[in-house]
Amino acid sequence: MSKMSSLKTLIASSMMLGAVLTTSAEAATTLRIASQHAPDQYASEVLRQIKDELEGAGVDLKIKLYPAGQLGSGEQLLGEAARGTIDIVHSFVYSHKDPVLEINSLPYLVSNYDEMEKVFSPGSNFYTLFDQRMDKLNLKLLGITAEGFIGVMSSSEPENYRTTGAKGQNIRVWSAQSAKLATQDMGYNTTTIDWGDAFPAIQQGVVDGMIGATPEATYTTFKEAISNYVPYNAFVENYAYYASKKTWEKKLNDEQRKVVADVFARAAAKFVDWSRENDAANLKKLEEFGVKVLPITDAERGAIAEEIRSKTWPKLEDRLGKDNLNKIVADL
Repeated sequence: MSKMSSLKTLIASSMMLGAVLTTSAEAATTLRIASQHAPDQYASEVLRQIKDELEGAGVDLKIKLYPAGQLGSGEQLLGEAARGTIDIVHSFVYSHKDPVLEINSLPYLVSNYDEMEKVFSPGSNFYTLFDQRMDKLNLKLLGITAEGFIGVMSSSEPENYRTTGAKGQNIRVWSAQSAKLATQDMGYNTTTIDWGDAFPAIQQGVVDGMIGATPEATYTTFKEAISNYVPYNAFVENYAYYASKKTWEKKLNDEQRKVVADVFARAAAKFVDWSRENDAANLKKLEEFGVKVLPITDAERGAIAEEIRSKTWPKLEDRLGKDNLNKIVADL
């Protein structure tokens, strides 16, 4: 073979290889995944693991992560996913598009980690209802991540903290009606304040404390402003993995859908055990810092939970639906 022929053969082979590589790259489906968590949080670490698993599954998926609200607030992400401009989201699901979705802010939806694992997993009435309501918004639920219990922090010790008796305190609460009603029925006076304004409000004495933070968030963000923390376990800090139905139905093939569903289901299932350990570790950190974690027994917490479910939940029937609430109670 002449040198010219060899050169032509090499060029042709190179062009064919380039065409194959280009076709392979173009064949990969790129998914944009947006989240609200900071890059150093556990949930972001899990998303990076998810990225590795999806890209390594051999089903032609490429993942681009956008953490820390880069693509918008939780409300915005829900809308963008419904429109199909974002493929998958990990965020708190707000109820601005459907009031029934506020079931994720029900007070004492669960009151211990065993209940947390049961209720936030596929097969429970809560999960099924949440899935159905998300579906109506053109969203595909992939999993719910339970990221810790929420208690009450304060700059002074509340009265009657082991019961629902009057606490003699006015504390910050977030905007959900269920949160406001439950906190008042627990014996607190309430003021609605945005998260970002809560620290100076406590520090300056505008309010005596707040509800709305896990032990971890209390330790990392509020420990300098408070002296007490009551682990009521009144709410669960929960987020959801969900996909755009446009992505799910039109962008992914059957093999890709199975891989995505399996990977996110496994990831969501990890969170309860992590929450159990993380809550305990951060309660210990609070005590070591000098914040008094006020003791409350499981029986006392359970009595409060029963009272709130019987007193507060009926007030939410018009908003959430009596039948829906009865189904959720059956989970417990």
